[in-house]
Amino acid sequence: MRRGFTILIIVLFSGWSNMARAQYNVKDSVVKGFLVGASYAAELPGGDLAKVFGWNSNVQIDVEYKTKTNWEFGAQGAFLFGDVLRKSVLDSLATSDGNLISNDGTYPSITYFERGYDIQLSVAKLFPFKKPNPNSGILVRVSAGYLRHHIRIQDNNWTPQIDSNYTQGYEQLSEGFCVTEFIGYQYLGNHRMTNFFAGFEFTQGFTKNLQYNFQLMKMDNSTKYDLLSGFRIGWILPIYQQESTKYYTY
Repeated sequence: MRRGFTILIIVLFSGWSNMARAQYNVKDSVVKGFLVGASYAAELPGGDLAKVFGWNSNVQIDVEYKTKTNWEFGAQGAFLFGDVLRKSVLDSLATSDGNLISNDGTYPSITYFERGYDIQLSVAKLFPFKKPNPNSGILVRVSAGYLRHHIRIQDNNWTPQIDSNYTQGYEQLSEGFCVTEFIGYQYLGNHRMTNFFAGFEFTQGFTKNLQYNFQLMKMDNSTKYDLLSGFRIGWILPIYQQESTKYYTY
């Protein structure tokens, strides 16, 4: 198994190296092909999301197809995570001094995390500059898709009140439709060794709670307006499509 995986990595690397050595006229003309990206964003919440969470990290993988007219069509998948909780969710279980009692009679060590992800489809337009090439410039992207997030409650002791299925009543698991706008700069190097993008990103989510809320003692069916804004920077692996060679006879 390990040998097969090693061979696969060598084959993929060799293939990419051969493509990297191939001659593409990136400097003088618009090229087409796939852009595989990995990026990171630090985000601040807004709207209803800011009532629960503080700032979070966002790691994203995206695959886009760039056309000869500098349009880009693609898909993105992102993982959201953080550890800043602005709202206490276990008040109804706490003692008068604000603590819970674990099974052994001590105060448990409970930590809270933000967890979530989104999956979106996107369309973008590149507005190139004369330098360094017509494949680099201002990038404007709009995407839409699915957003899901919840509070992860980690109990380092055994506390029966939040054990097993009881935890779900406090997680505030939510999902819904989302839209994201991005504006920034995309750079595709003339020699294909340095390719990146960076810019500002804004997400609007329209989510609903999926679980019974033990704090409210009912299902919360109201639509939440979740906002995220931040700065994203990422690396791009371009896989250009080689132009077919044309022959003319006279």
